This record gives sequence, structure tokens and C-alpha cells, in this order.
Amino acid sequence: MSVVVESPSRSERAARSGRWRLPALVGIYTLASLVGAGLLFVVQPMVTKMILPAYGGSPMVWNTAVLFFQGALLLGYGYAHFAQRLGARKQPILHAVLILLPLPLLPIAAPEWAGAPASAPPALWLLLVLTVMVGAPFTAVAATSPLIQRWYSWSDLPRSGDPYFLYAAGNTGSLLALLSYPLFIEPAAEVGGQATWWAIGYGVFVTLMAACAVVVRRAVRPGAAGAPESEAPETGPAEETAAQDAGEEPIGWRRRGRWLFLAFVPSSLMLGVTAHMSTDIAPVPLMWVIPLALYLVTFIVAFALRTHRRLPAAVVASAIAAVVLPWTLIRGGIGYAPAAIALDLALLALAGLTCHGLLAADRPAPRQLTEFFFVTSVGGALGGLFNGIVAPLVFNWTAELPVVVASLGLLPLAARWPARSIPGSAPTRWAFLVTAPLAALLLCFMDTTALRCAGFALAASWILLIVRRPRVLAAVAVAAVLVPFTVKQSHSIDRERTFFGQYQVRLTPERATFVHGTTVHGFQLRAPGQRMTPVSYYARRGPIGDVFAAYGAGPRSGRVAVVGLGAGGLAAYGRPGQRMDFFEIDPAVVRIARDPRYFTYLRDCPCRVRTIVGDGRLELQRAPDRSYGMILLDAFSSDAVPTHLLTRQAIGLYAAKLAPGGVLVFNVSNRNLELAPMLGATGRAAGMATLTASDTAPKGDRLSFSSEWVAMARSADDLRPLAARSTRWHGIRGGGPVWTDAHSALFELLKMNRR
Repeated sequence: MSVVVESPSRSERAARSGRWRLPALVGIYTLASLVGAGLLFVVQPMVTKMILPAYGGSPMVWNTAVLFFQGALLLGYGYAHFAQRLGARKQPILHAVLILLPLPLLPIAAPEWAGAPASAPPALWLLLVLTVMVGAPFTAVAATSPLIQRWYSWSDLPRSGDPYFLYAAGNTGSLLALLSYPLFIEPAAEVGGQATWWAIGYGVFVTLMAACAVVVRRAVRPGAAGAPESEAPETGPAEETAAQDAGEEPIGWRRRGRWLFLAFVPSSLMLGVTAHMSTDIAPVPLMWVIPLALYLVTFIVAFALRTHRRLPAAVVASAIAAVVLPWTLIRGGIGYAPAAIALDLALLALAGLTCHGLLAADRPAPRQLTEFFFVTSVGGALGGLFNGIVAPLVFNWTAELPVVVASLGLLPLAARWPARSIPGSAPTRWAFLVTAPLAALLLCFMDTTALRCAGFALAASWILLIVRRPRVLAAVAVAAVLVPFTVKQSHSIDRERTFFGQYQVRLTPERATFVHGTTVHGFQLRAPGQRMTPVSYYARRGPIGDVFAAYGAGPRSGRVAVVGLGAGGLAAYGRPGQRMDFFEIDPAVVRIARDPRYFTYLRDCPCRVRTIVGDGRLELQRAPDRSYGMILLDAFSSDAVPTHLLTRQAIGLYAAKLAPGGVLVFNVSNRNLELAPMLGATGRAAGMATLTASDTAPKGDRLSFSSEWVAMARSADDLRPLAARSTRWHGIRGGGPVWTDAHSALFELLKMNRR
């Protein structure tokens, strides 16, 4: 007896293969979106870290870099929006060719001419450097998110009618990449190795995109743009579009303007928060990544929610922040760094969830998604342009953060809330509207915490009422910035803002004070007989007084190098026959320190004084070896640490420039970071002997500041004169991290428990 076995038909084989084929194809699209987004956000801190030392560790390097990346993202989104008109047959071929073109430019490396020449604006030169370094591969990857969603919408794969899940996958990849960089990638590899691995990842990305292009050409949905005529449905394209977009609000210029505003605000706020954190802590990847990661989280959450029932409450909370917080920010913020960081990040989270939630609630149909992403990318780029270029030119201090916070008062208008009348009789309404803000203002400036809290509560209740009148709220938010803004402008005689920082000079009959960011960087007494008295961090009674008493009179100290000028206070220790070279990266600081209306340390110093404009580490490389008896490091931006000046490699360079028996001294006075243990460990790793000393200014002493210093020398014998001078100089306990050019651990140095 024979058994006849029938072979499965073609349809049965297709059905079986479809069980694994469809999930695999969806997985390819998801993986391509995730890998592309990961590459996009790993390269940003990596490239910025490569070029940071060439710009003196300025916090503005990151803001300018983000402006470039947002511009390149806009270019990629614009290409994706207009190229999709080629259809499902031609456009994937074009993109496959374009993403191959940057391969010969990899791996990414900083050019030798990365540092800006003296005649070029640093921001514009940095944009040119970034364009050459990473412009082509970044733009190619930037087009991934809208293109891959559009390709998927052309296919006959599951959920092709709503491909926004790929957007969520891309944002997840971005977030994972950002968090991985400071936690895993940066500590594990030098930037050269990181660039090599990024190039390998780009090769994987090219392969995945090629696979997606093949899939969309083979699995194009009937009726999709570019589909063969034999597959087209009986209805025409116009009829299909009308059917898809039934009930969809048309995309007019008012709607596009709303998208622009809602994308602009969180982008600008993210950069403002980053600059705020970097200025007072350190311009390092961790300080860049945290706000950007939080910004992405708000995107992910907003677009993942199916409903947005909490948006009205978020809009009200943002409106309260718009009126209350600019006062705090303009008056100088919160002195305690962890609390200030928490306030910054909470504000960014609130504004991001509100603005991105309003964007997600207003997103269009898939057919229009490339235009949606293009317009929102324009808004994001405008935020970068405002913070990176416009604000430094228009404002002479960092006014962009309170200005953008105040713009949150426009969110009720962006949410298109109808105006409603405020309850109560007309006299009662007007009495409350006029007196409540005045009373709240008085209470907020009281010294008692309870009264301040009462003032903020009164202000919040007042705002809750005027939220019902969006135009009134917008006017109040503008006033909340303009009034303290005007007051702040009048508080200093000279205020200047450059790529490297913001400076102001405050004059009183007794002294001239130099302020960088939020930190006093020295002052000078104005009485004729006291002008050359060392004061502030440099008082004779402090540790630096010990250093000059131990080494300043000897022949080895005939040449002194000082990295960081400030007001020029260290020149008060100069003696006849000595030469002091001050290395200062910002010409504006040199101009202020040499202006006799403010400071005369450099003019009145009995020694020969030179000022060399440029990054201290780079300029010291040009000095002859063994040429300085003392090298003093006092280069801080506000309270931020220029990390490239404190690494093992930098200390090795300084040691090479020290004369025999010379001493290297660091000013590590800092409100937020405990730098001495790190410098002790890093100095020992560089083969140096180390000591540290700190001094607390006596209560009521108005001429000296509390300070902390670290001294290094080639041998312990070279430090004996200092140890013999004062018992406060002692060895540095072990256990601190070693900083290198490739890695600068930061969070473990935060003074989290200090108030």
C-alpha cells in the first residue's frame, strides 16, 4: 500500500514563512531606527569632547556644538521631507547612495587647525570645524527618523498606517546612547577608540538601511507613492488622501507656527539649563548629557501616551513657573549646587512634558509626518540659534534662561484655551489683581523662609486666576522678566559677555570687584596706599601667601607663570627683577584687568608683567622646558573647572616647564567640587609629590576669602620649604580618582552634603 504525500501549495508556504518574515522585517526597521538614533547622540558628546581643549573648556563649546547638530538635523529632516516626493521606488535608492558617501571620511578626528585663530570669532570657527569633522555622516544619519517612518508607511507591513512606534524606538536608542556615553563609553575608551567604534557602528547602520530600502521596494503598499500602476487601487491619489485625512485639521501657517514655538521653548531651555549647570560645576559630557537625556525622556513620554488628560495641569504649572522663577534666576538662582541642579532639571522636565505633550496631541496623519518633523526641527534649531548666537550678541549676561522660562506664560495661548472671566465683582477682581502681586513681591524678598513661601503661594494663587485670561498671563510673564532684568542691568558699571564667559565689574568707594558668572574672582582696594595689598583668595595670611613667602624671594622664582588672569591679583606678589607671565584665554578679561578705571595690579606691579592671550595649556607647550620657577593654575570659569588643565597629561606638561626645585600650585577653591583628593591622586600618577592647605577667613574679615590650594613638585624635598613655613600644609589622603584627557570623573567630587 502506498501513501501519497502532497507538497504544500505556494499559498501555504507563504503563510508559514509569513509567521517569521513579518516580525523579522519589522525588527529590521526598528533596529535601524534604534541604531541610527544611537549613533546620532553618541557622536555629539564624543566630538565636543575632542575639540573642547582647543577652546579652553568654555561652557559655550557645547551650546555652539548643539547649534551645529540642530542645524545638521534640520538639513537632514528637510532632505527627508522633500526627497520623499520621489516615491517608494526611487527615494530609497537615492538615500542608499547618499549614506555611502561619508564612509571615506571615517573615523572622525579633530583637524590640526581646530583652535580658532585670534582674528576669527570662536563660535563661527567652531561651526566650520564641526562641519568639516562630522557634517556629512551626521546629516546622513539625521535623516533616518522621518525617512524610515515614511518608508514604513509605504509598505504593507503591520501598523504601516501609524509608524510613530519607530519614532519611540529611535528616541529610546537616543536615550540609551546618551546615558551610556558618560557611564560606559567615556571611561572605557580614548576618544580615538570611540571614533573607531562609531565608524563600525556607522557601517552596521548602512547595512540596516540598505535592507530597509530593499524591503520597501519589494513590499510597497498598493496606492503608496511610487507604487506600480498595476498595484494602484481604483481610487485616485487625491481621493485616497482625502479618505486618509478625513477630519484632520489642515496644516496652515498658524498651526506650523504653534509647532515652531512648542519645539523652540524646550530646545532653548535645555541649552540654558546645560549652560547654567556647566558654568558653576564643569563643562564635561556628564553635564551635557543629563539635560539632553531628560529632554529626550519628555519626548518619549509625550509621544508614547495615548491620551493627554494631564496637559491642562501641566500648562498651569508651567504658567506659574513663567511668572515666579525668572525672579529667582535673575537674582542669581540658588547658591547650593545640588538644589540649583534639581530646580533646573525639574523646570526642564515640566516644560518638556508640557510642550512635547502639546506637540504630540497635535501631530498630523502619517502622510504629513515628514513636514511635522521638519517644522519641529526648525523650532529646535531656532532654540539653538537663539542660545548659541543671538543671545550672546544681544545680551551682556545669560538672560536667555529667564527669558525662555517667561515664555512658558504663552502656553495657554498655544494650547488654544478660550478666555474666561475671573469670578467675583469687578472691584474685587481689580483689587486682588493689583494688590496680590505687590504683596507677593514684598514677601518674596523677606529674609524669613516662611514669609518667602507665603509670597510664592500668593503669587501662585494669583497666577491660577489669571490663567483664565491667557493674554493677561502672557503680559505678566513678560513683566516678570523685564522688571528684574532692568534692575540687574543697573547693578554693575561694566558688564561684558564673550564666548568664554560673562563678566562684570562692581565699583564701590572701597573696592573694585571682578565677577565671572556667579563667582567673585577677586577685588582690589581703591585707597591709594592699599592698591597693591593682596586680598580675596590671595591674602598674605592664606596658603598662597605661604607659597610666595617660601619661594617668591629666591632666584628660582625669577620667572612665574600664572594660568588665569582675573583681576590680576597675584601680581601684588611681584618683586623687582622678576617676570610674571599671565596666560588668559579671553581678551576681554585682559582688557578689564588693564583698565585703570577698575584695576591697577598689572600697572603698579614692580616686576615685568606679560599677558599672553590663549589657552594656558596650549601656550605653555610653546615655552622652553625648565623655564619657570613657579607655575600657578587659577583658571576657572565662574565656579566651573576647565578639566583639560587638571589631567595627568597636563600636569606632566607643567612639570616639564618647571625649573629644578620649582613648584606647581593650583587654586582649588570651589563651592561645589572637592578637587584636592583628585589632584593628589592625579599628581602622584604623574610622578609628583603633593601637599594641600586650606584656610577659613575669620568672621568679620572683609579682605580675605576662604581658600584651598594644592602644591606639587618633582620631589618631596622641593616641598619642604612650604611644609616648614606652616603646619597647615599636609599630604593629601589617597582614594581620589585620576583624571586623564580621556576621562574626568565628576559626580564623586560633588560636595553633595555641603550647604
